[in-house]
Amino acid sequence: MSDSTTPFLGGVVEGFYGRPWNPGQRRQLFAWLKAAGLNAYMYAPKDDIKHRALWREPYEGPEVEELRALIRDCTAAGLQFIYALSPGLDIRFSNPADREALKAKLAQVHGLGAPHFAVLWDDIPERLSEEDAREFGTPAAAQCAATNDAFTHVRQLSPTARVLFCPTIYCGRFADHKVSANEYLRLVGEKLAAEIDVLWTGPEIISETIPLESIRELRGVIRRRPLIWDNLHANDYDMRRLYLGPYSGRTLELRDELAGILLNPNCQFEANFVGIRTLGAYVNARHSYSPRAAYLEATEAWLPEFKSRGRATMSLADVRLMGDLYYLPTEQGERAQQFLDDLRALVRTPPNSWGEALARCEQTGREIAALYEKITELSNRDLCYALYAHLWEIKETVQLCGAWLRWRRENPATTDRFASGEFRNRIWRGGPAAIIDRLLTIDDEGRFIPN
Repeated sequence: MSDSTTPFLGGVVEGFYGRPWNPGQRRQLFAWLKAAGLNAYMYAPKDDIKHRALWREPYEGPEVEELRALIRDCTAAGLQFIYALSPGLDIRFSNPADREALKAKLAQVHGLGAPHFAVLWDDIPERLSEEDAREFGTPAAAQCAATNDAFTHVRQLSPTARVLFCPTIYCGRFADHKVSANEYLRLVGEKLAAEIDVLWTGPEIISETIPLESIRELRGVIRRRPLIWDNLHANDYDMRRLYLGPYSGRTLELRDELAGILLNPNCQFEANFVGIRTLGAYVNARHSYSPRAAYLEATEAWLPEFKSRGRATMSLADVRLMGDLYYLPTEQGERAQQFLDDLRALVRTPPNSWGEALARCEQTGREIAALYEKITELSNRDLCYALYAHLWEIKETVQLCGAWLRWRRENPATTDRFASGEFRNRIWRGGPAAIIDRLLTIDDEGRFIPN
């Protein structure tokens, strides 16, 4: 896939905002990665306070032992461990003490066994302080100087260390989709040490597709193969969503243009089996890759995790229905798409024309209600709790739709509006954010429509 002397990295970056995963979850992750034929894990939880907010502070006491154990467990599973540090919120590039603090932090983690590192400059202020601007001129120059300095230091500690760099402009949108003309990226390509990998999310922060030509354009600017930080399954920007669908929207030819792919997945650890399994299928595919076929295989492999302690047992059809309901950011699974198509038809036509669409909608509604009940009886309680709130919400919403359909069928000629005291308080989103949502609806193109 790559003519580089460094191996193609395929795995997971724990890089989301929110509560980091715990040691048991990470051990399970390593088992999933190994079973999927993947080879890397990057530690970069935004809310490990010493990764980002207090990046200068060394790890102490129990933190040291937990990180040492994490590195040991990862390498014991045959995976490459990458420790990432994110100093960009308040680093003073022209201050030697801060440059030394960056190197000291990486050296400490190297002493705990970490073989590889990343320095991240994402989601930070784009302007330099007056002092830094006088010395370096531009953010790109300052970031490259600090990262090159850290790279030299790390390579003195370990000549085989791999170092990654996340730019502040890390997607095409941030470059106004004019990557080849972007001065920041041009300077990164010119000033960053050639051995350092550059992370990229694609045309968007969450990229539905990553076109081959967009990566070729980027390569010409940054002078190396990018390493994709893939947010396809990330949900930290909208915790009401969950993504249980397959790795998709990337052709196999894309792999030859990349240094690797690290999936930044759902915050809910237990919900990530399918995303990881299908990424492995993509990375290791020889001649062809079908996202749907990979999804069907992954859900079958996931089924044993859904053992029940109660009377109701999850079937493979149940797991696939759940995955179809929570598929991908811009794509519904087959069962969910059929349900939505039927529901749209029912809402827009009179009851005497409903036909088979009504029967399909009602049957799917019953299956969704049963799916929620089955989830509550899982032996794996962590898996139950990872899925619980999402299945509760869809169950309540679908039951409300069912109540409306019954009312409409029984009152085909009425001009009254349907009202349900039973459901009003159960699904009504509250709080300031929900009120704003109702005031300013957003259409599919991202345009605000005042209500």
